[in-house]
Amino acid sequence: MNKHKKKLLVFVLAALAFILNACISPMGMTASSTPLQGKVIEENRGQAEGSDASFSILGIPFGYPDIDIAIQDAVKSKQGDALINLRWYQKNYNFILFNRASVIVTGDVVKFKENR
Repeated sequence: MNKHKKKLLVFVLAALAFILNACISPMGMTASSTPLQGKVIEENRGQAEGSDASFSILGIPFGYPDIDIAIQDAVKSKQGDALINLRWYQKNYNFILFNRASVIVTGDVVKFKENR
C-alpha cells in the first residue's frame, strides 16, 4: 500500500469515527414514578429497564422518545405497579444520514398492597 493510500485510509477511518458515534447523557433521578403517599409497598420485584426511541433522517425527526412509555415498559417487564429509585438517561446514535435517539429508564419495580 503506498503512502497516499495509507493517508487516505487513516483519514476515512477518522472521519467515520467522528461521524458514526454515540452519546449517553444522564438526564435525572427521582424517588418514584408515581406518588407513594398513602400506598404500601407489598413487594420489590427487582431492577428493570425500559426504553423508547425515535429516529430522524436528514435532521427531520419522526417522533420523539417518550419517558412515560419507557417507564411503562420497565414496570410491565416485572408485572408491577411503579418504579422506585428511578434514573433516566438519553442515548443518541449518530450516523451519516440519520440519527436514533432513545430514552432509557432504570429502577426497582414494586407492587403495592391492595386497599380493602
